[in-house]
Amino acid sequence: MTDRNGNLGRLSEAEQARLASDGFVVREGVFDRQELARITSACETLVDNLVRNRKAERFKVGSYVFDPDLTQGVMIKWEGDSDVVHGIEPFAHLSPELEAWAYDPRFVESMKDVLGYSEPTLFTEKLNLKRPHHGGANPLHQDYPYWVGVAEDAHDVATSMLFLDDSTLENGCLQVVPGSHHQGPWRTRTDGDRFAHNEIDAGAYEDVTPVPVEVAAGAVVTFGPLLAHQSAPNLSGRERRALLFSYQPPGRRHSLESLRKLRIEQK
Repeated sequence: MTDRNGNLGRLSEAEQARLASDGFVVREGVFDRQELARITSACETLVDNLVRNRKAERFKVGSYVFDPDLTQGVMIKWEGDSDVVHGIEPFAHLSPELEAWAYDPRFVESMKDVLGYSEPTLFTEKLNLKRPHHGGANPLHQDYPYWVGVAEDAHDVATSMLFLDDSTLENGCLQVVPGSHHQGPWRTRTDGDRFAHNEIDAGAYEDVTPVPVEVAAGAVVTFGPLLAHQSAPNLSGRERRALLFSYQPPGRRHSLESLRKLRIEQK
């Protein structure tokens, strides 16, 4: 299976060099409009099924408001006290269609080069939603600290982010710090709650200016666990939705196991 540029998915030498130097790779036009329509429809169906008539206790940790649905094994993230969904993770076990997309060669083949394993498997899946005039900010962070203790080795997890809509500064595009992965884990916050301690201490990196990654719908951005990144609120009247598949070497436990363990402990 190839994309519109004729790429099966393996990283070229130039892409591998960019990944090594910058910590991320951008591929434009990986998925076409028809495919995006199918994927987006599956995402919106998932959201509707999860939150329809849902009333549960929410709690604020760090910069986010969470609502754990332990019965279904999923964490729902809300936009503050509103009924607007900000994110859902994990979800492959709830949507066979989206799980199938996660193993599309255009994701998996590049991950073979990123991770260095011939059969990468899913670690987690995340749907990020920045609704028009609602989508909130995601503070500067690395994925690594969130995954320590959840992944068997947080260094061995990498993410491919598929943009379902055109992504611009106005609607809260991804912003990255090129080369930030060379510094290892960055200093994190010491104020706030335990979850907030996963966020980068912005005061310690005041001279850092993230670079916006403005891409058209259908683009895929791939990066490792140590790339520092963030996104601003969606100030536009347009959607900014993104589907993130994170992969790890074969034979390792999925993040869903942590939620299942939490459910057992609460019984």
